[in-house]
Amino acid sequence: TRGGTRVKEIAVIGDSRVLIAPGLLDEIPARLESLGLKPAALVIVSDETVDCHYGDRLMQAFKQNAGPSKVLRYAFAAGESSKNRETKAGIEDYMLSNKCTRDSAILALGGGVVGDLAGFTAATYMRGIPVVQVPTSTMAMIDSSVGGKTALNVPAGKNLIGAFHQPKVIFADPTVLSTLSRREVVEGLAEAIKMGVIRDAQLFETMAANAEPIMSLDNHLLQEVLHKAVKHKADIVAIDEKETGLRATLNYGHTIGHAIEALVSPQMLHGECVSIGCVWEAELAVRMGHLEAAHVPVIRRCFEQYGLPVLAPKGLTLEKLMEKMAVDKKNQGKTIRCTVITSVGSSIDHPLPVPRELMESVLTEMLKASVG
Repeated sequence: TRGGTRVKEIAVIGDSRVLIAPGLLDEIPARLESLGLKPAALVIVSDETVDCHYGDRLMQAFKQNAGPSKVLRYAFAAGESSKNRETKAGIEDYMLSNKCTRDSAILALGGGVVGDLAGFTAATYMRGIPVVQVPTSTMAMIDSSVGGKTALNVPAGKNLIGAFHQPKVIFADPTVLSTLSRREVVEGLAEAIKMGVIRDAQLFETMAANAEPIMSLDNHLLQEVLHKAVKHKADIVAIDEKETGLRATLNYGHTIGHAIEALVSPQMLHGECVSIGCVWEAELAVRMGHLEAAHVPVIRRCFEQYGLPVLAPKGLTLEKLMEKMAVDKKNQGKTIRCTVITSVGSSIDHPLPVPRELMESVLTEMLKASVG
């Protein structure tokens, strides 16, 4: 970067790539040009919170760099509740009223909600235009901006309407995380711990041994965690872009986690629900005979060190959880399928069917231990 830091580059799939370095935000216009992305119009899509922090700064960077002839800016209300069909229609209508044609592109500036909505809009606008992801949350940087999954939520559940649409480039600038609360920082780190558990014992050890400095955004450690977690995600996406097998293993912790989230969002954040899910799906792996019981407390302790929850909140019922699990995208027919870990750092590379009574017994135990 201009500041002299080395930019780490990770190839994902096709010509999609991730660039990681502090200070990248201000260099986006110049870098887009050098990558040959010169849309007639660029629409920066953000939420109102992120737009307040970084919207002006990014617009200024584009003014100083002779980039696209037209740079537009659209912000919607922050929060998961905006991730719906209405918000997507709002972005589309704004673009249509500004005469954006097929030679336009969208830049998603924000966390997971922005990335999902802007990415899905790009996937369907005029049958598909390029998208650039600029994640501003740890969750988006480590996980959701990489790999081209885009979606919105509907009354029946989360992420049920969407498309795979790979971003041209993802700019991960860790310095933008400084505006997040500690809870928001930690929420995204849950996905990095998850990645350590399913694929990389060394990443898990790094995270277990350095919780405090990582949570305090220590530059060196954070870049190491980001690079490793994103590299794993990129490797998996390159092998299995459309989630027919291996990519589904990234959903470790998400079968139980998503069911909890569907019932307690927005009081609990996605990463918090995944944290609970990882601990109890480890317990499930033990009962299925794939994991030694001694690994469970090790996994639990790592999440706890980051202040992440490992017990379900009070007020959930087995019926409600099972009902939410019935619409999980990993299922085949009526069979619940789960990512099964075999140790810290390894997992079976496709989800396995879980006998209903086994899942119910683990959930019953989870509910007994719940906190309120």
